[in-house]
Amino acid sequence: MFGLFFSFLGGVYSLLTPPRYLAKVNFVIEENKQNAGGLFSALAGQIGMDISSIAGNSGILAGDNVLQLLKSPTMLKKVLLTSHPVDSLHTLAWHYASGYGLLNEFTALIKNESSLFPINGVPGSMGRVQDSLLSVIVKRISENELSVFKPDRKLSIFSLEISTRNELLSQQIALRLIREASDLYVNTKTKRLRINADRLQRKTDSIAGLLNKQTFSTAAANLYNANAGLNKTFAELDISSREKAMLSVLYADLNKSLEITRTALIQETPTIEIIDKPVFPLQKMHWVWYKAIPIGFLMGVSLFFVLFLFGLFKPRLA
Repeated sequence: MFGLFFSFLGGVYSLLTPPRYLAKVNFVIEENKQNAGGLFSALAGQIGMDISSIAGNSGILAGDNVLQLLKSPTMLKKVLLTSHPVDSLHTLAWHYASGYGLLNEFTALIKNESSLFPINGVPGSMGRVQDSLLSVIVKRISENELSVFKPDRKLSIFSLEISTRNELLSQQIALRLIREASDLYVNTKTKRLRINADRLQRKTDSIAGLLNKQTFSTAAANLYNANAGLNKTFAELDISSREKAMLSVLYADLNKSLEITRTALIQETPTIEIIDKPVFPLQKMHWVWYKAIPIGFLMGVSLFFVLFLFGLFKPRLA
């Protein structure tokens, strides 16, 4: 009786449970781990460069931080608010709610369906109701459908798996999560170098403008000296030439610093390399009846013997 009852439950479960599609991404983080505290750092310090940001291996994706970063609610919300690849009028969050039968419940709270989950919306600024509904979806995904792990602790390879009821939705969420994490990682690791490069570029442009102005001034002084009636004093010509030479030296040094900073920026830009992408058809996860019924029978029989051994169930023999 126990076996037949659990077999019936297994069959009902297999009929009522919709299939899920598993998208799996294997990726590795590549970054330049050279030590910036040597001779290059010392030389760079003499010309005004700060490369301390590239020293060491600390960072948002250092070690196992990536395991939590890819499950960040904020990052997952950004991904869900991107447009669907087929239906550009709606977001991934809208299609997720539609596939799980939540859309009618959500639209009952937000009368204007187009503003339910705006494309490229900013989490936290869409409105209290929209943010709450989006948090419901994010919590459901992060707790039940998304996992990030290391297949082997000895390797630097990470795996991301997500399973939803929609095949295209599983693929897009997995790939866009990796892309969002990659953008955040690159921006964080190279932020200080990019700021230094922009600062040097502004200084170089300023010195270039002054140098051009001084070049025209020196040329005009030479024209005055060519005219006997408009001779400039020797001191004025010497000052003009000296300022031009000084600006030329400054311009050359700033250009050198700028090129070194740009080279360091290129070398220190990390990347997330995807090894395996989810391709169609995705793995279908579903309890088919011819597997669910025997498993249910075995579970029922096992439960009966456990109850019998512990004395919780004592059948009466006729």
